[in-house]
Amino acid sequence: MRPLPLLLRAATAVAVVLAAPGAAAAAPPAAPDQEVADYLRQRMADTGVPGLAYAVIGPEGTEHTAALGRDGDGAPMETATPLLWGSVAKPITATLVMDLAEEGVLDLDEPVRSHLPDFELADGSGGGITLRHLLAQTSGLPEDTGITDRTAPPADAYTQAVADLDQVHPIDPPGARHHYSSANYLLLGAVVEAATGRTFTDVLNERVLGPLGMADAVTTPAQAAAVPPGNRYVFGQPTAFTDAPYDPAGPSYGYIGGPVTDLARFAALHLNGRAGDGAAPLERETLARMHTAQARLSPTYSYGLGWRVDERNADLGTTTVWHGGAVSGYQAMVVLLPERERGLVLVQNAHGYFQDGALLATGLGAARVLAGGEPAPAGNGLGYPALLAGLCAVIITVAVLSLRTAVRILTRRPVPARPARAAAETALWLAGCAVVGGAAVVGLPAAAGVDLGDLLLWTPDVGCLLLGIAAACAVLGAVRVAAAVAAARARIRP
Repeated sequence: MRPLPLLLRAATAVAVVLAAPGAAAAAPPAAPDQEVADYLRQRMADTGVPGLAYAVIGPEGTEHTAALGRDGDGAPMETATPLLWGSVAKPITATLVMDLAEEGVLDLDEPVRSHLPDFELADGSGGGITLRHLLAQTSGLPEDTGITDRTAPPADAYTQAVADLDQVHPIDPPGARHHYSSANYLLLGAVVEAATGRTFTDVLNERVLGPLGMADAVTTPAQAAAVPPGNRYVFGQPTAFTDAPYDPAGPSYGYIGGPVTDLARFAALHLNGRAGDGAAPLERETLARMHTAQARLSPTYSYGLGWRVDERNADLGTTTVWHGGAVSGYQAMVVLLPERERGLVLVQNAHGYFQDGALLATGLGAARVLAGGEPAPAGNGLGYPALLAGLCAVIITVAVLSLRTAVRILTRRPVPARPARAAAETALWLAGCAVVGGAAVVGLPAAAGVDLGDLLLWTPDVGCLLLGIAAACAVLGAVRVAAAVAAARARIRP
């Protein structure tokens, strides 16, 4: 996914801090489900999420599921209500790739070009990228590649997306550092298709979703159309998003979903190797490798093969293996506590960039409660309301300047002005309007690593306010030109 790529990386880092353990605690027996439910109800009130569903996973599989609140159609949330899971698709895709690797269809250390011979990057470094680099997000690809979150892709979406990477410049050489990028997992989807000669979703259903009993998983645009609407935050209030886009090349990196019960089956596989009544797609040793650090982000925080791994619950005697995800209107998490043999799955029907850290903290905090600990205060950042207030102030200021100039033209006799001075003043006003308006719709989004379309999708209030600033600047420029024309006419009038 490509939601505010640079900023979301910062949001994830903030969430890691916000959801870090509180005071050290001993390791008592697992918290009862009621404590988790009470915590989630409080977090719903704090974040304004209309509805959520969750599942508690134990040594024998799913132990408890529940749903709270309402779905996007206003009906009560149920554990069977499908939602989209966002980047939780990444550990799911990694599971499929590892299954194919166990069978010998894929080799993690072979170049991507072994299956996609036309794959290349703008600097010619594509040949050095392996499947392991993609899984661990160490390929050097940036998040903002332009090949993800395409709302109207061509019929052969994977092929075209891979071809368009020849215009993308990597951030680092392959294997140098971890850079989270959904393009890595889109490429893995294309590799699966090339290696098997079948569609990614067909292979995924046959080798992972089917064996796990995830019969209601959402993997196609038609299935996604039946999902109840999610909610985006508009001026802090969750608002139904009824026309959310769906990328047909997205199931391998972010556009997959289903009910919480299906996601719980996937979590149970990774927690204890169980696959319901069927054979588990992966050996336990393979699952353990996926949960092992491949790229170190900090002394206590790593990325494995499709999973984040950290020590936030080390005081409770367990590592934490997890992944969150979001598409516009939905948020999901899978959190595993291997040494406690517990896990938690959470799906929520709201998401916003400025709420991303708080929504992540809900899942991480609930998992800590499940492990018998006290969740850290999630906090409420002031950046979002301050940004909205600042943008509104700019619009009001520009509107007041326009109104004052218009009133002067309509109610006062124009004062003659020398042509050179009038032209210079008008040029300065027009330049100022162009700078402020251009910064609003081009400069500020570009500085954040996105475009205006991304802002309108993920933060519609901010996007609309930036458009409002540009429109107000255009009006002010037109009014100043009208004032200059009026002054010129006054000079030549007898």
